[in-house]
Amino acid sequence: MAEDYGYVQDVEADFETGKITAIVVPGTSKMFTIGSKGDITIPWNKIARIGDDIILVEI
Repeated sequence: MAEDYGYVQDVEADFETGKITAIVVPGTSKMFTIGSKGDITIPWNKIARIGDDIILVEI
């Protein structure tokens, strides 16, 4: 099963290590942490693969 959540609109980072900790996409879902505007925060450790036009996420 695949779902389209749109484009990455923001990232979260650990400024001490300089590493990205999560990506943020628009929408509503109960699968991941929901931000204040209904955004979906996907933890970096759940990203399986990044391609030219798709990001695969483990559920």
